[in-house]
Amino acid sequence: MSSPQQQFFFLGATGYIGFQFLESAKRDAALYAKLKEFTLVALIRDPESAKAKQLQEVWPSVVFAKGALDDLSVIEEQARNSALTFNAADCDHEPSIKAIVKGLQKRSADHPNGPKPLYIHISGLAILSDNSRGEKVPAERLVQHSDIAFKMEDYPPTNPHNGPDRIIHAAGAQKENPIRAISVYPGVIYGLGDVQGISPDATVLRLFGSLYIQTRVAGTWGPGHNALPVVHIKDAGAAFVKIFKLALEGKAKHDDYFLSDDKAGPLIMKRFADEIGKILHAHGLLKDPEHKPFPEAAISNFGEFGWGAFAGNWLAIPDRLKAEGWEPTETAKLSFWDSLPLETEKFAATYKASRT
Repeated sequence: MSSPQQQFFFLGATGYIGFQFLESAKRDAALYAKLKEFTLVALIRDPESAKAKQLQEVWPSVVFAKGALDDLSVIEEQARNSALTFNAADCDHEPSIKAIVKGLQKRSADHPNGPKPLYIHISGLAILSDNSRGEKVPAERLVQHSDIAFKMEDYPPTNPHNGPDRIIHAAGAQKENPIRAISVYPGVIYGLGDVQGISPDATVLRLFGSLYIQTRVAGTWGPGHNALPVVHIKDAGAAFVKIFKLALEGKAKHDDYFLSDDKAGPLIMKRFADEIGKILHAHGLLKDPEHKPFPEAAISNFGEFGWGAFAGNWLAIPDRLKAEGWEPTETAKLSFWDSLPLETEKFAATYKASRT
């Protein structure tokens, strides 16, 4: 393995975001040349799995660190050995986040005269949730939050992602054994990625499609009138490339970046359930295609997190990325609502094939 100064640790490399970031990075000559100076070390449960082989197709020089998010000693060790750490895995898994921070702080102590280790963390805009419980909020009262004015303390500590992100913010502000921590807050990421044939389904579709089938309800938390911001996966990949380049060049001016298209039509949960329900019904995966609120028993395992994430409005304006020249061009080409039938058909076919 390469020296500690030349390692890039990636959590979530085989996921929806992970595959797209690597493909987007390969298409950016400057970033690709820079990242090729590092050994990419990917955390993966099974280095012999199909996902591992797919990752090798995308990034042939990848090295695997065998482990999952609960393998904290592995994560801490790899973070300690890494100048760059990118976490696109479960953004609410506090133990692994603490292990990353601990490892990076140890690296900082190991190299007090070197550059701060860089940690880029993918969180989510649900941190902005107004907790409207799916009820309709008049348009004039809907807030579009800008990242320029974003302060975590302005939002309830019980909101999704708030607890883990406070850990990261505190680490980034610490003077002793300092690290450079950047949090990126995407809206709902959708679309088919660049890695055709191996790119996973969008997280939101995989979550809700499976939930609808399991509960037999095309449901929502509450009546489902809440609006969520969206961005195409290819635009998200371009944004991650932009932020990475700025950070590696020492030009990233901020610790937080919102990521969405504030001009695009938002995801309305009721309509989302309606449209997916009809397609799953046509595939014989859902008996009743009509939307209705989930019964409490169907969503009790999600607790208040589910209500905050899936029943609130969390619209946002990515002013900081816009100021750096980022534009959501792919979102403008193919809207969330035009992409949804294509993605749902793919999900349904994959779901049925996995059970034959």
